[in-house]
Amino acid sequence: MKYWHKLTDKEVADAESKTFRELRELYLQPSWCAYPDAIDALGCWSLIGKRWKISKKFCKDCERFATNE
Repeated sequence: MKYWHKLTDKEVADAESKTFRELRELYLQPSWCAYPDAIDALGCWSLIGKRWKISKKFCKDCERFATNE
């Protein structure tokens, strides 16, 4: 399985027809992310909307950052 935040723009465009449930089954959220169902319409806005910025450094101040990964 690939990490959602590491997909290419083309891969994301190809995934647009999928439901969020399918996306959660096909792609992983970052290992440091403890947000439940982060890849969801009501999930992590950064992961869904700004996935190209996602990194440990970007996410480190999030309350859902998993420090024990």
